[in-house]
Order: sequence, then C-alpha cells, then structure tokens
Amino acid sequence: MKRTDTRILQLTAMALVGATMLFAATTADAKPKQSSHRQLTICQNTEFALCAASTCVATGGIVRDNQGMKHKAVSCECPIITGDNIADLNGGNMKGSCTSSDPNVVYSTFEFSDSFPQLISGTWQVAPSVMQVCPAQDSFSQCWNWQCTRGDTVNGVALADCTCPMEQTSNSFVTQAGQGDPSACAELPVGGPLFFNPTSTHVDNGH
Repeated sequence: MKRTDTRILQLTAMALVGATMLFAATTADAKPKQSSHRQLTICQNTEFALCAASTCVATGGIVRDNQGMKHKAVSCECPIITGDNIADLNGGNMKGSCTSSDPNVVYSTFEFSDSFPQLISGTWQVAPSVMQVCPAQDSFSQCWNWQCTRGDTVNGVALADCTCPMEQTSNSFVTQAGQGDPSACAELPVGGPLFFNPTSTHVDNGH
C-alpha cells in the first residue's frame, strides 16, 4: 500500500474513533429516546451484522430510512457476529434499540476488528481486515444502521441478508472489501466516503 493511502486510512480511522468517543455518551444499558438526532451508542455484547467487507447487488428497488427518504436499494450478504459494536440508534431504519424485537432481524452496525468472516474466492472464512481507497466514479453501499434478515449458516458462519442504500461521493470512499483488490470497488462494496480528495492531499514523506 502506498504511504499516501496509509495516511488516509489512519486519518479516517482516527476520525471515526473521535466521533464515537464524542457522541457515545449513551450505552445499550440506557433506554434510548426516539428523535431525528444522532444517537451514537456502544451496543454491548450484542449480535450484529458486520458488512464492512461485503460487496452488494443492486435490487432495482428502494429502501426508506426513518425520515421516510427513499434510497436506491442494494442487497448484501454479511456475517453475524457477537460483541461490542457502534450504532446510531436513530440512523438508517433502526428502531431506537441495539436489538430488534423480531428474532429474525439483526442490525448492520460496526466494530473495529483486525479480522472477521469474509467471503473470499467463494468461501466464507475469517480473514484480516484490509482497507483500500476506491475512486468516486464507483458507487458504494452504506449499510451502517440498516436492518438485516437472518439467513443460512455456511462454513460455521451465520449470515444475514441486508438491504442497504446505494451511495455516491464526489471524492473517494474507503472499503474493507476485496482484500485490497481494486476490482472490488466496482462491485458496490460496503464503505464510507472520504471528505477530501486523496489525489490532492499533501503527504509529508519525512522531510
């Protein structure tokens, strides 16, 4: 990986951590209040779908968020894991709680992990987290805080079928899909936008 890309990913990770520390004043032990404002929460030791390395397929349909806004929909298959995870309880189509009252529904949230189950060469397996920057010409999938339906268990990995919005950004986006293979950028990978253009960012090379 180029030094430029490494610096971008470090900055992105630090920004996410900073946002989490700033806004995660509530925990899963507290009763959340419904509102249109962000309610960043550490969901403690709950089941969730981790879509960070998934690629998706456009459905041709739409998905609505909690504000009733329509988004082009994609379908993503994501592993279900258990642990502490970060959610916006008012984001996406979450219903104000870390877990759903429907036992067949889990939410797609996020955790920082060195390795987790991923689909590699057609096989579900635990693999290291590898981040890459994708160009703005490609669309990505935004699955954070969206509902998923429990699916099959393959190779010991419980899976969820998630319906998420398709997004675009004017700069670039970061994804953990593809194990660093840039071809994954064109497969509607789950990711998040960068708020700057990496090609115009000055990187200090130590001089």
